[in-house]
Amino acid sequence: MNTAVLISLTVVAVVVIGILATIAWRLQTKVWAQEKANRERQAELDRKTAERTTYVLDSLRIISANVIEEDLNLSEATIRCKVLIDYLELSEQERKPYSVLDTVFDKVQHFDTHDARKALSKTERREQDKAREAIEVEYENELKQAFSRLRTIGLN
Repeated sequence: MNTAVLISLTVVAVVVIGILATIAWRLQTKVWAQEKANRERQAELDRKTAERTTYVLDSLRIISANVIEEDLNLSEATIRCKVLIDYLELSEQERKPYSVLDTVFDKVQHFDTHDARKALSKTERREQDKAREAIEVEYENELKQAFSRLRTIGLN
């Protein structure tokens, strides 16, 4: 082969390598940018999750304090706290001290509330109230213990 052809092939090879290196660099830069964006999104998601968890824990403590101070009835507090505890996705062991909330929730969730309650006759409303109050009396001690523990949840 003559020298001119070798030089030409070498130049073409260097140009091809340069083009491939440029393409590889641009692709790597995009990967780094995507990884950075993913880290930022994850950090924002973690921050929002932490805020929501703090809000839920604060709500549990406030509701529990209201029950202890007898400003909120046991059924209403049970329904609210059960939903909030579900959000926390506690392990079975962590949730065990609050299992009475699940039990009472299952017994009171069918009672009418809001507009449906207003639509009931006085007799129906009284019957539901008596049934709800009987459940509250049956589980009062266990519920108050659970609410006492909830009053300090997340403070450790």
